[in-house]
Amino acid sequence: MSAPDKAGSPELRIERPIRGNDTSAPAKPSRLWLWFVAAFIIQAAAWTAWFVIASKNKVQEVPLVTAPDKQS
Repeated sequence: MSAPDKAGSPELRIERPIRGNDTSAPAKPSRLWLWFVAAFIIQAAAWTAWFVIASKNKVQEVPLVTAPDKQS
């Protein structure tokens, strides 16, 4: 009779935790899309506020080139 293999006995086996590939627990869904939606809404609100303020504060036109002096 041969001696039992010590590596195969449960008392001496070293269990290592599986990292990164553990599929027993369900993965959390990514919430990155919420950040994109929030950024879009904030940007739309900023543009809306900008146009509302700009529509209430008219800017006087300034000519880019002065008219030539009329010397007759």
